[in-house]
Amino acid sequence: MRTSWCILFESIRKEIFNMATIKFSHDTVVFNSHFNMNSFLESVDSFLKTMPDCRPKGVAEQIRPKCIVIYFPIEFPPKRILPVVLNTDDAGSYRSSTPLHLVWPHRWEHDKGPDEFCTLLLKLLEEKVAFVVSILGSHTNDIPVVLEETISKLGSRVLHRGPVSKEEYWCILMKAHVVVSTAKHEFFGVAMLEASYCGCYPLCPNRLVYPEIFPKECLYNTDQQLFRRVKNFSHKPESARIAAAELQVSEFKQGIFFSFFFC
Repeated sequence: MRTSWCILFESIRKEIFNMATIKFSHDTVVFNSHFNMNSFLESVDSFLKTMPDCRPKGVAEQIRPKCIVIYFPIEFPPKRILPVVLNTDDAGSYRSSTPLHLVWPHRWEHDKGPDEFCTLLLKLLEEKVAFVVSILGSHTNDIPVVLEETISKLGSRVLHRGPVSKEEYWCILMKAHVVVSTAKHEFFGVAMLEASYCGCYPLCPNRLVYPEIFPKECLYNTDQQLFRRVKNFSHKPESARIAAAELQVSEFKQGIFFSFFFC
């Protein structure tokens, strides 16, 4: 029998709910993360119960044996980007010539948590923490008000805002120290992996797909924990990239292994 593949990536997930019964005819159902797969299987039966008619039972149980995970392919720069060279004083301690550079490389949409990120930035500003930030990512004309107001308050601390060319994007990630996610909805997180590959230290919420990909030391449970981690890095900004390079790299399950030193 010819094997047919049903690619279940985030962009078509909503349609998959509406076509769940069709999946019985496929031999293999592919998801881009275990979190994506599990969240679909845990909710598909209850969703189908809301349909006015044609409500098959046990869909998750019948689809589950066909499910596999293939992680989303990421195109990294052609050459491995080396960590920045640290400056040290005579005692061997790190000296920082620039303030902590945060990067938030996400769509300017509410599901990416701009409110939480802006709360972090304003708290850093209030406590006079030295930092600059690049707020990257695409956006429509309907920009969240909280982002507009925060960017205005930060003034020259905002080094970049909005989408940039791919070449400039990689250059920014090479220079930044810490990449932050405040997402409320994420099935994979390409931008976080791109920034991590370029040497940024990743700080992610301990939810969604992130525990599947990043080591525990990169995860935070509360906004206060995130603030403390960022503030600690601000004392020695360059050490964030060194810490990123020393991380025991993320494991991609089912025999797939991703390394921050992958080349």
